[in-house]
Formats: sequence, C-alpha cells, structure tokens
Amino acid sequence: MEIFVRGARSSSQDWSAAQNVPVSELPSLDEKQKAEAKRGHVTEEAYARSLYAASLTQQKTLRRLLQFGRWLNTKIVERCPDGNIEAVCLDTLAGRLEIGASADGEKIDFEIDEDLVDRLLTAGSEEAEKSIYRVLDIYFSQRQIAKAS
Repeated sequence: MEIFVRGARSSSQDWSAAQNVPVSELPSLDEKQKAEAKRGHVTEEAYARSLYAASLTQQKTLRRLLQFGRWLNTKIVERCPDGNIEAVCLDTLAGRLEIGASADGEKIDFEIDEDLVDRLLTAGSEEAEKSIYRVLDIYFSQRQIAKAS
C-alpha cells in the first residue's frame, strides 16, 4: 500500500518544536527555496524552520494514514475477499483522502472526508465509522452480492 500526502501543513506542536531545533539540524535550502523565502519576506532560517515543522507533521500524518489504510483494508476484505487498497493519498487542500483500491480485477477510486478519519482515529467516533462503512457499501457491497449470484 502506497501512502502519499499532497500539500503541506504543520501542527502547532511541530511548529513549536521546530523553533527549538539548532540551526545545524535544519534542512539546507536550495536556490528555489531561498528565492521563495526572499519573496515571502522571511529569513532563510525561518523558512527552513517552517520546512522542518512541515516535515515533522508529514511524518506523523503518513504514519496515521498507514494505520487508517490498514484498518480500511480489513473492512474492504470483509466486504469483498479479493479487494484491497493500493494507495491512500491525503489532499491537504481539499481535506479528503483519495483511496485507490481494486476488487474483482477492477480498479476502484473513491474519497473519504479527512474529518471522518480524524474523528474515527482520535475519538473512536461510531458515527464516523458508520459513515465510512456507508461509503464502502457503495463501492464494495454490490460486488459481493453480484459475485455470490
């Protein structure tokens, strides 16, 4: 299963952590990034700290997406034994997870709101879980019924 994050963001905790990192541990900027910092009227160090914070958040987000993807894959297999997730991509601007899956030799693409995933993983929301199941039912339940017929 491939996991991607399209776009960037940083949490307040990671932003704070980035402010305390020694300059020697910050990422080196390439010429394009240096020019971007200059256009944004920020120092190269501040720009590097923002990249560092975004990197910390992205690492956590990737782990979280993998955890969710594994859980979601088990739910797909319950509905369609030969189904599986091939890719999970979080589009940070749209606030959606784009899921690439397959079942019965056919590619299936669908989306899930990031908010649903957050409520499920953070609070164990039964409502969020039911909403995710409804999405899966749209794409996978008919396959099981059709295959059984």
